[in-house]
Amino acid sequence: MTPRTRILGLLLSVWAPLAGAQAPAPAATTPPASQGLPATRPGATQGKLPQGWYVTESAPQHYEAGVDESAPCEGSRSAFLRSRTGATDSFGTFMQAFSAKDFLGKRLRFSAAVRHQDVKGWAGLWMRVEGADAKQPLAFDNMQSRALVGTHGCKRYEVVLDVPKEATTIMAGLIMSGTGQAWMGGVRFETVDASVKTTDLLVPPQPVASGPQGLEDAPPPQEPELLGRVGDYWFDALRVKTENPLVRGKGQLWQGTVGDELFEHGIEVTGTYQRYPLEVKVRAGGAVTRIHGQWGTSDVDIRLSAESLVMRWGVFERKLTRDRKAAAEKGCNVYRQMDGVHEMDRLDVCGVALATRPPLTQLVVSFLANGFRRDPSPVTPPVPRTPVRSPQAYDASTGHIPPSQRQ
Repeated sequence: MTPRTRILGLLLSVWAPLAGAQAPAPAATTPPASQGLPATRPGATQGKLPQGWYVTESAPQHYEAGVDESAPCEGSRSAFLRSRTGATDSFGTFMQAFSAKDFLGKRLRFSAAVRHQDVKGWAGLWMRVEGADAKQPLAFDNMQSRALVGTHGCKRYEVVLDVPKEATTIMAGLIMSGTGQAWMGGVRFETVDASVKTTDLLVPPQPVASGPQGLEDAPPPQEPELLGRVGDYWFDALRVKTENPLVRGKGQLWQGTVGDELFEHGIEVTGTYQRYPLEVKVRAGGAVTRIHGQWGTSDVDIRLSAESLVMRWGVFERKLTRDRKAAAEKGCNVYRQMDGVHEMDRLDVCGVALATRPPLTQLVVSFLANGFRRDPSPVTPPVPRTPVRSPQAYDASTGHIPPSQRQ
């Protein structure tokens, strides 16, 4: 186990009791979107901590923090954190804690200008997002993978974490392991969009590529997983593949290639499909999945159960029965109409189209696209031979059959 890995494990396992034992309760309000260190209060002297900030250590009296007005990186002063002993196996932090309520569901960037001197070990900015269980952080980064060591002048660094909706508290500050001194100024907390990548150490790393890639090698297209199929028409989370495909737009909007637009509202699907106005409801979860409402000027009613499929639209109707013995793909039910041994109509229903909570728009469109009149029978009757005319007639008395009529 490397020293850095050991320090990370130590931070994650003991941070909550350390903070709880040595820190005041977090403030009820959050810092503004952009916050520097507080201005010097009347009577404040070097070495006194700014309001809301405090020191937490893995062992007492190993580190100290204060305010330094000489050579700040940004603004009129900076805060410092420095070691008091030569211990190399301890860590300390200059930090603050505040409520997460104003950042729930957002991506938060904590940044500051830092300079460091004679750091033997490492230093860096850090931030931690906590939920109900302080021992299990929701997000965490301490710049361990880009640690500050030795001596370096002023430079701005940042830590970016997502704040889940179940978060309660955010902690942030400057950390040091080992010996040395670091200064921090120009502290800012800002919400950012998804274009700014997180630095969360708790997020699993991306897998390493199996081989080198050239500059002209485009990444292979990632096809969405197929979810279901009705007849010949399949769908995934973003598309319904029919003669006139539909694709998902923003929110609950679906758009087609011939001007179709459909919207989802709860259990309703409304809009225009195949140039007809559509307004239907989808009820699922029981023994029957039902699509009913109006399409164009006619009522539509589709009922799918484990044993039958009935589709009605105006005067048109298809009635099929499930055939459990028919050859079918895995995850499909076969519904057929038979005339003796001949298959007159068939519709396979597969995947999440059979689920108790199917995707609404995809289900509705894939059924409507199949139509309400059965497909022509796949059974092709034999074509009779062209009759042959012969000058000779049957001889009833002798039973003679002309050669031209013999098989």
